[in-house]
Amino acid sequence: MDSFDEALPAMTLAGLDDSRRAVLDLLGGMRRTLCLYTPLVRAELYDDAGVLAAIRAAVVGQPRLRLRLLLPPAREWRTACPGLLRLSERLSSALLLRTPDPEDLTEQPELGQAFLIADARVLLRLSDPRRLLGSYEAQPSDRLKERLDLFERLWSRAQPDPALSRLGL
Repeated sequence: MDSFDEALPAMTLAGLDDSRRAVLDLLGGMRRTLCLYTPLVRAELYDDAGVLAAIRAAVVGQPRLRLRLLLPPAREWRTACPGLLRLSERLSSALLLRTPDPEDLTEQPELGQAFLIADARVLLRLSDPRRLLGSYEAQPSDRLKERLDLFERLWSRAQPDPALSRLGL
């Protein structure tokens, strides 16, 4: 897959392999920020050794990089995703984890979807996060702006997960 600096049409994601390739492409091309929201942390994707290595390499190679992740409560995913948990411990200044305010989650149906936004210009959207179905848009779009605005609103009201705070995260 090409870097997202080149013009590419939206790509349909039809499962784990497509989603993993798109996430790796997105991570490989980001330079400043990553915003991730997911209502469900699928270990096959978010604890994948290649995905975790790409995050680690991006942070090491770009010390100013900031990754903000809005995840469900840690009790729902930390056992299945030990690699993500360890990485968040090691990269705590660059990899910021929060849990959305539960009141926010009932307001909008699109919060049943997952999305990743790199550098406010690339959108990976999983309309079905359980089956990892969605689309990857390597060019800015109105949908990206809407998702970024939604993310910023959620992030401003989100809190660090108490279970992770006890671990020093």
